[in-house]
Amino acid sequence: MKIAFVGASGYGNVGDDTYPLVFAQQLPEHELVIYNSDLPKSLPEDLDMLVMGGGGIVYNHGKESGAAMESPHFRCMKFYMDEAIRRRIPWGFLSCGFQFQYNGEEDDGSRLQPWAPYLRQAHFVTLRSPRCVRIAQEISGREDVVFAPDAAYLYRPETGSSPDDMRSITLIPAGLVNARNVLINHYLRQFAASGLSVTWLGMGAPSDNQEILAEAAERFPQARIIASPGPQVAFEMIARSRLVITGRYHGLVFARTSRVPFITPVDAPYKIRMENLEEGISAAATHFEVLRRYLPR
Repeated sequence: MKIAFVGASGYGNVGDDTYPLVFAQQLPEHELVIYNSDLPKSLPEDLDMLVMGGGGIVYNHGKESGAAMESPHFRCMKFYMDEAIRRRIPWGFLSCGFQFQYNGEEDDGSRLQPWAPYLRQAHFVTLRSPRCVRIAQEISGREDVVFAPDAAYLYRPETGSSPDDMRSITLIPAGLVNARNVLINHYLRQFAASGLSVTWLGMGAPSDNQEILAEAAERFPQARIIASPGPQVAFEMIARSRLVITGRYHGLVFARTSRVPFITPVDAPYKIRMENLEEGISAAATHFEVLRRYLPR
């Protein structure tokens, strides 16, 4: 069967680029087509299912957006959802999260109101955070929203071993994890005193990483810089690390999957702060258990 996935892959963000690999691993018997915010002229006529996700694609912020206004991003996502509704094919949200511009917005679902009718109409809704589940229930009125850990926890590339990398401290820049941060500099002085090597691993899109990695290279010339790793290289680097300090959500995900100790800033974005670290990562398979219930027979 032909299934379309609508996410944010294709722009160089390692976490978002991991989802299509997971989908292919989990659904090898199906034909998958991947889309994002770059709208196609049309969708295949023989499409059997549409899936929104994974990742933080549910948001409605922008210069012109308010509580009831539709942002440019939402209008792009609306194109796909309207098409699935028009064709009367199964569709839903899988391993999605809600994105907010500011940390204080996570309890305010008012900006997500344009999404509410679509959350109500979707055949299935699986979200990657209990907080997102609560918000979805509040704005949609439905009680069957499912929580499961992010689908990227299921990513399992084959990794080798390198003794040299096992003593590396890996920093994944974003937010407070940067070369100017006082606490990060304090950590780096301690690592240097212990003879540990340091790697700066860029997991964001190139536009997010370029400046911050250039500054890291200038301030710490002895450090290793990996600017555009792709999911497999990023996963391998994290799996071989002694410790990971990450400002990126999927740096946390890859570290947990690899059982590598990790640190995140206290004032990290809410999708990191609200990650349910008590939930076993194998429960991420729940997303696909739900999806398979709605596959046409």
